[in-house]
Amino acid sequence: MAPGPMMSRRQNWRQRRGMSVSALARAAGVSKSTVSELERHHGNPSLDTLWALARALDIPLGFLFSDHDAENVLRIVRQDDASVVTLEQPGYLARLMAAVDANGEIEVYVISMEDGVRRESDSHGFGVMEHAIVVEGEVEIGVGGDTARLATGDLITFAADQPHSYRADGGPARIVSIHQYPRSRPPAGAVDDDDPEAGGQG
Repeated sequence: MAPGPMMSRRQNWRQRRGMSVSALARAAGVSKSTVSELERHHGNPSLDTLWALARALDIPLGFLFSDHDAENVLRIVRQDDASVVTLEQPGYLARLMAAVDANGEIEVYVISMEDGVRRESDSHGFGVMEHAIVVEGEVEIGVGGDTARLATGDLITFAADQPHSYRADGGPARIVSIHQYPRSRPPAGAVDDDDPEAGGQG
């Protein structure tokens, strides 16, 4: 993943939240040096690090990658489009196909999983709903203490503000996952008054 444009947007969000590098690092549970390196366009952050930063900034993950000031009436994303943000781990590939701001963020992912691979996810934040459609194979989905097995064509909707998991069962699987976020809450205002790296509210 090329961190440059994404990290510039993340820095913009930090400044809009009025957060210093130190405050963001504490809130995300990562080191200050990690945040600083990423803002200098160095490093290759993991998916878990990106989720932690997005949660600390109180924004959907897609806000780190998408320009929400642009107005596109028609947008086509091809399956092999190299510009699509790819989140990859062994046996797991998620491609962020769209991020739309429509009275709250909507993200569309296409997820490919190898047989037996399990992906554990923490809460995506308060009020987030997740809709998953299995388009190939079979998938076991765990939400809280409940487990559901979905076949091709099945849909599940659940509150994603709790731990949940996906596991490909009986062969490789593909899922279309839609994350539906509520309208962003007001900035937390986590500012270090004595830290010159803190951005303004404007």
